[in-house]
Amino acid sequence: MDYVKINKKSVAINNGNLYLESFDIDKFADIKRLRKYPNLHEIYLEKNNIKRIEKIDHLVKLKKLHLEANLIQEIENLDTLQELEELELGGNRISKIKGLKSLKNLKKLLLNNNEIKKIEELETLTNLEFLDLSSNEIENINGLKNLKNLRFLNISDNQISNFDPISKLINLETLNIKNNPGKNTDFTKSLHKLKKFIK
Repeated sequence: MDYVKINKKSVAINNGNLYLESFDIDKFADIKRLRKYPNLHEIYLEKNNIKRIEKIDHLVKLKKLHLEANLIQEIENLDTLQELEELELGGNRISKIKGLKSLKNLKKLLLNNNEIKKIEELETLTNLEFLDLSSNEIENINGLKNLKNLRFLNISDNQISNFDPISKLINLETLNIKNNPGKNTDFTKSLHKLKKFIK
């Protein structure tokens, strides 16, 4: 049986997936034997006490990494995870979007409920289909206009007054702009695939 150890307790790996939600983990080093499994596909580490993303550079086959509801302040050390398709970092303490440029295969990114003020360094993530930036402190969304494959975008509960850059996201199907200062919705005229619009 493949397994890792946390606080002397064994946790099984199921079909390349590792579920460690609410295990009181402070850092990746607390997960003993993790380095033995470079072929893991999915790791779920939500609701722990992790402050830094580190010591996972060997997980080059990882497709999904869930780290929501931790204490992470910085997006870092993800460069080797070239096959990553889903990254969940909601409910942390992140103030800056960075460290994602090399994740060209990323399709789903959740950064909701953080402290982000600016959308930056997303230009290279052209395969992104799902983006959640709700409940942050964002004022300007110019950094979105290259994300032509986006189908889902949630930017509710921010400080955005101008939504015009969204007009370039012609594949959008779901859009949430609720609880922002901006009220002009003329930009939606170019969004011919839009099915669900929450304002």
